[in-house]
Amino acid sequence: MLFKEFTVLLNPQSRKIVIGICLNAIGGGMTLSLLLVYLHDMRDFTNTFGGLLLAYGSIVSIVASTPMGALVDRIGPKKVMIGGLILNSAAAFSLSQIETHMQAIFSLTFISIAGQAIWPSQTVILARVTPEKDRSKIFGFNFMLLNLGLGFGGLLSSLIIQENNLFSFQVMYWVDASTFLIYLAIALTLRGEKVNRYIPKQEEPSTGSYRDLFANKPLMLLGIAGVILFTFGYGTIQAGVPVFATQFLGLNPKWLGIIFGVNTLSIVLLQPLVMRVLEKYSKYTALIAISVIWALSWVFVGVAPYLPMVASGVALCVSQLIFALGEMVQAPTIPTLANELTQEHIRGRANAWMSLQWSVSGVLGPAITGLMLGADLATAWVFLMFIGCFLSIPIFLAMRKAARLQAQPSTTRW
Repeated sequence: MLFKEFTVLLNPQSRKIVIGICLNAIGGGMTLSLLLVYLHDMRDFTNTFGGLLLAYGSIVSIVASTPMGALVDRIGPKKVMIGGLILNSAAAFSLSQIETHMQAIFSLTFISIAGQAIWPSQTVILARVTPEKDRSKIFGFNFMLLNLGLGFGGLLSSLIIQENNLFSFQVMYWVDASTFLIYLAIALTLRGEKVNRYIPKQEEPSTGSYRDLFANKPLMLLGIAGVILFTFGYGTIQAGVPVFATQFLGLNPKWLGIIFGVNTLSIVLLQPLVMRVLEKYSKYTALIAISVIWALSWVFVGVAPYLPMVASGVALCVSQLIFALGEMVQAPTIPTLANELTQEHIRGRANAWMSLQWSVSGVLGPAITGLMLGADLATAWVFLMFIGCFLSIPIFLAMRKAARLQAQPSTTRW
């Protein structure tokens, strides 16, 4: 019953995509939070190098997004995704074999490039094969399955990983590499013109360019607002909460599994309910709601230091429950809007542009967090994160106005 209202909307192609994403996410869930541990404990690299390596990976993603978006439009999303899956599988496997800093840099370079080939491509396919009226639900369902895979992967890694055992970490990366091959096998079965290069209709431009993308003011504003929102959301939550919990609150590291487990479980269980609520409101209202909800999640982070030890851990759990509610609003709203605001001949470029939300915030969020927590400014850090969540609201307002002026045909309720 949990999935039925979504699965009835799936067609053969969208079903393959969401299943592939879920299975692939199992590998990501195994490795996502353990890379720094692996580099430090198993390969004797410093935490400083590990942090810089993650920032470097985000920068590579930023650089790679532009050519990958153009490539999706030029040769089609299926071909680009297939290439990305092969490259990511090889790069994930290579992480299990690294022994030098340069090898680690090469591995993360290819992982970052591959990610920019996979994510925009699968989003383009999912948007094209799904009727516009169903996109919000399908994007929401996809996000739910993604988190289900990540959660299962995290559980699996806890069973595989053994302290001071290199082989157990290597097995983890081998499994991760294999999930990309499973997704590849699924991607190879995708059929239909919508998964290949878009053939323009007679009245449409024969080719697209980033000039066309930059001329789309509402889409530009949506991307900029998304970068700001994600910087004070995902970028800082993932980088800062583990440090804040263990070093400033003195919580046992085991609390991190509980805190982020609450987040993942909430998404899997509550996404259908959130989707039903979202049907009553416009997408514009939903955008504002994301900012407000994420700001509220920081309130519970802020009060945690003033509570007893166990209560502070519970406060962080509550903060992640609230943050998850914002995620469940964001996941179906922003991708749906982005694909409604763009044209087919630049859809690859548009989704590559929107993917910068993740890569840019992946640089800015950890940088801000590292500087402030390193300077022992934990309280100021939480306050800045709270205020930062509201900074995207004026841009969302401007986007709404620009969309009305542009008068692009759309079923979006503004």
